[in-house]
Amino acid sequence: MITFLRRFTILQRLMMMLLMAAIGTVCFASFSIKEQYSNLIEQKWLQIDGQLASMLSVIDVHRQDALKGKYSEEDAKKAAAELINQTRYSGSGYFIVIDDNNQILAHGDNASLIGTSALTFKLPNGTNPLATMLPLARAKSKTTLEYPIADPMTRAIEDKLAEARYYPQWGWTVMTGAYLSDVKASLKSVIIDYLIIMFLISVPIFAFFLVLNHSITSPLNDAIDALEDIAQGEGDLSQRINAQGKDEIAHLARAFNMFAQKIGDMVGHLQPLGQALDTDAKQLMIAVEESNQSAEHIHRETGSVATAVNQMLSTTHEMASNTQQAADAANSVKEQAQQSQVVIDNTVSNTEKLVAELKASEVITQKLGVASQQIGSILDVIRSIAEQTNLLALNAAIEAARAGTHGRGFAVVADEVRALATRTQDSTNEIQKIISEIQSGVGSVMKSNNQTQLQSDELQAQAHEAGKAMAAILQLIAHISDMNTQLASATEEQSLVTEEINRNICNISELTEVSVKANESNSHAAQSLQDISQDMSRTLGQFKI
Repeated sequence: MITFLRRFTILQRLMMMLLMAAIGTVCFASFSIKEQYSNLIEQKWLQIDGQLASMLSVIDVHRQDALKGKYSEEDAKKAAAELINQTRYSGSGYFIVIDDNNQILAHGDNASLIGTSALTFKLPNGTNPLATMLPLARAKSKTTLEYPIADPMTRAIEDKLAEARYYPQWGWTVMTGAYLSDVKASLKSVIIDYLIIMFLISVPIFAFFLVLNHSITSPLNDAIDALEDIAQGEGDLSQRINAQGKDEIAHLARAFNMFAQKIGDMVGHLQPLGQALDTDAKQLMIAVEESNQSAEHIHRETGSVATAVNQMLSTTHEMASNTQQAADAANSVKEQAQQSQVVIDNTVSNTEKLVAELKASEVITQKLGVASQQIGSILDVIRSIAEQTNLLALNAAIEAARAGTHGRGFAVVADEVRALATRTQDSTNEIQKIISEIQSGVGSVMKSNNQTQLQSDELQAQAHEAGKAMAAILQLIAHISDMNTQLASATEEQSLVTEEINRNICNISELTEVSVKANESNSHAAQSLQDISQDMSRTLGQFKI
């Protein structure tokens, strides 16, 4: 870019700068006008959107009144449509309401269209914006459109912004819009203001540009002539230019004179240093080659370390995964052990209840044995009484036989008494047999109860021991879970440390690779330095001091 500009004179460059400033000003003005136009359009859209939002709020108020029972939904729709049909804003703004059957329910600009189909509406150019917006509004709840139409106030064709919103509760599509005539008028006023301001600014700027150009080019041309006189020599640094004045050109002349003096001193000092620099450049090349070999060796070793660290990192991740699986298994076993603990506790409780019931049964059985023994004693008494009665009846029968006819009735009674005593004795024997069987059964029950009592005591003791063992198992499982958690934490920490080591190794590898490349660059730079030192020695030999 600088080389291209150096093809032009300073005056031409200043003219180009002035032209670029003018173009930039025009571009800025155009951009600003466009932004203002966009802002005006955006404000129009916001105005339209706000009007639609307000009208939808009015419709929703009517629907809410119908829901509260103030009047029927049909009356609410009619009242809302009538209100919309009468509402206008900003002079030419109005609303259109269309139901799902595409019938126009309200039209603030042309009441004759109410009751007609929106699909039959046509503009003078043959288009139907209503038919275009209806399906989009019903599908997306909101849509916008810009189209040309005659302004009802000026009757001129103007662009119009239109927006439609769908009210699903009643199946209504509400539309409104705004003309862009006032936007275009505001934009025209802004353009005129910009043109006036640009003209008022450009006149003094152009006048100042002419004066500035003369103040720069006139003394600079004088300096150029002086420099061309100095440049005609063959490196004669004793030449000097006129340095009178206080402007930048005078400063440039004085700086050139000082520069020529300093260059002369420097050339005298640098000539013997050129050969020494050439020697140092050769030694630098040797050192750079050795450093490059070392860096390549380090790079290879670092790659091997990085591979090993990656393997260790993979192993660490696998160990962390196994540790997590072990922790999950321990938690599962812990949950199952807790469930088993609950079952054992229930078993202990039920066993204690069984032991208590067996003890109560044993007491009842003992009472039954005592009662059966008491019944046996009573039966012995009854049996003894029956035997004595039988003997008395036998004696009475003998005495009755001795009495003959007078003792016949007594003999009959004695026979009956003896028969009764015999039956009593038989019944007593039968009862004694049953009581003996009851006593035998009670003995078996008492023996079985004692055995069951012993087994219940053993079961209760075993259940308590199982509960203690399960509690110990739960403690061990909790300890294992804690150990798994600590192991997982340690494994995760080891994984993080390994990843950090891996990153550091990768950084070292990258730095080593950069170092190798830097050494290669240094090698080229050393070679270039040697070439430069040789060229410098030849160049310094051309100057006269």
